[in-house]
Amino acid sequence: MRTRFVHRLVIVALSACTVTAWAGDAPVVSDAWARATPPGVDVGAAYMVIQGGKQADRLVAASSARAAMVHLHTVEEQGGMAKMRAIDAVDVPAGQRVTLAPKSTHLMLMGLDSALVAGQTFVVTLSFAESGEQSVTVTVKAATATDDHAHHQH
Repeated sequence: MRTRFVHRLVIVALSACTVTAWAGDAPVVSDAWARATPPGVDVGAAYMVIQGGKQADRLVAASSARAAMVHLHTVEEQGGMAKMRAIDAVDVPAGQRVTLAPKSTHLMLMGLDSALVAGQTFVVTLSFAESGEQSVTVTVKAATATDDHAHHQH
């Protein structure tokens, strides 16, 4: 009887260590922000920095209670014109920084429930292929805000 208890205790302890190690391997998201939107506009974008964990991962989806849909988008130059297109995923190499920024890869928020107002915050849930879901708080900045990060790696 005591042997079973010790055996179960060891299993629980090992499980907790495994979960902790797995969580430490996940990408770390910081500096999440969005620009304020004018009243009546139901689209916006969110930007952030994703620092890769110990193993490569992929951002494959996102969602938010503030938007009917959140898509991964990128902006490409084609024939001297910038064109935005949906993408399936964003690679997050192990130990590398990936920046989602204006005029580049970003989260497109479609069907906003109301305008994004400077000073507000809202939550976006990111879905990674390997490390699962991660909730991120996005801060809304003035409509004139620009990317605060001087160094980009996409």
